[in-house]
Amino acid sequence: MLTALTVVYTLSMFDQGLINLLLQPIKEDLGLSDTQLGLLSGMAFGVAYAMSGVPIARWSDASDRSRITSLAIGMWGATMVLCVFVRNFVQLVIARIATAVGGAGCMPPTYSLVGDYFPEPNNRARAMSIYMLANPVSVLLSFVVGGWLNERYGWRLTLFISGVPALIIAPFFRMTISDPRTKGKCSQEFKREQPQVTKVLKSLFYQRSSRHLILGMIVLYTTSFGLLPWYAAFMMRSHGMQTTELGVWLGGIFGVGGSIGVLLGGYAVGRRDERAQVRMFAATIALLVPCFASFLLVRGTDQALIALGMAAVTGSMCLGPLFALIQRLVDDQMRATAVAIVMLLANLIGMSVGPELVGTLSDILAQDMGKESLRYAMLTVSLLACWSAFHFWRAGHTIRTDLSTLSRPISGISVEIGANV
Repeated sequence: MLTALTVVYTLSMFDQGLINLLLQPIKEDLGLSDTQLGLLSGMAFGVAYAMSGVPIARWSDASDRSRITSLAIGMWGATMVLCVFVRNFVQLVIARIATAVGGAGCMPPTYSLVGDYFPEPNNRARAMSIYMLANPVSVLLSFVVGGWLNERYGWRLTLFISGVPALIIAPFFRMTISDPRTKGKCSQEFKREQPQVTKVLKSLFYQRSSRHLILGMIVLYTTSFGLLPWYAAFMMRSHGMQTTELGVWLGGIFGVGGSIGVLLGGYAVGRRDERAQVRMFAATIALLVPCFASFLLVRGTDQALIALGMAAVTGSMCLGPLFALIQRLVDDQMRATAVAIVMLLANLIGMSVGPELVGTLSDILAQDMGKESLRYAMLTVSLLACWSAFHFWRAGHTIRTDLSTLSRPISGISVEIGANV
């Protein structure tokens, strides 16, 4: 079950790394500006991805999560295949919006299913870390496979070929994976006790630790999604690398390095209390600033890639434990909706603002710095990691209290939670 959920989540994120690798070829083919590239990889995708998440998650909290996952990954694959017909910027934006809707439907139901099968806190943190391997693995595959395909077939056929596996996986997932909530007595109880969206919002925002975790995630996503689309373009412009070589390097850095970070973070927090966990999140995120500064400012290509590898390991350590911790702060039947609300805020701001901010800053600085403008635009945005670290550190002040006083009835929000405000 965990393997199947991780595979689906990996496929749903495959295009996010792939489109970043293909930004420069797309720019040259369609004659786009950096601002348009920022819109394409950021707002056009991010808004659709974020806005689709909550209604799909709400559906997931009330229906068969296996069926929803199958439909979502199938839609994602179909829209990727149709990208072969794209001929201008507007068509590509429409394709990215449709792809975002399909991809957004995969995380809420699969994320919720992980919680069902791993109820014990430490095991859930480790299982969530394995599930979150989808992030680095998707980057590894998209950069390595995408770079190879682009060199031989161009960016359109690369997108087409990438969507085919999802069309195969969709019916296979539906036939082999069942949702335990939809059977027998469990199904009737679940439907009767379905909580309202307002109760999910209260559960999230009536706790100080939850609020700081969400704010930290929003700023972290703004930083990471702001920089992610531009790594390949930066290495091409400032270090003269080609897509095949760059695909292997970036795939290895984010795939291998990210996987190491995710697994290390998941197992490092296994015996730590919750306060120590969020303080670890804060420390690792703060370390991103010197890592990014080294990557962007050193002149040697090898040194830049090493610094980026350090950032990949450090930045991914908090992923699994963080999402597992958010699950514990809400009722079990609110999991899909809760993560969708959190991801709505993080993606809506992070995916929309981050890449566009870097692209706009790069265009403004280009008048004085030429092709080096992207270097300093990325450096400016990387400083936001300090802000994110602050919120995670603040969450450590109240996380123990919020977890110890959290009552989990479906009928309403407890007095104890309100008392923590």
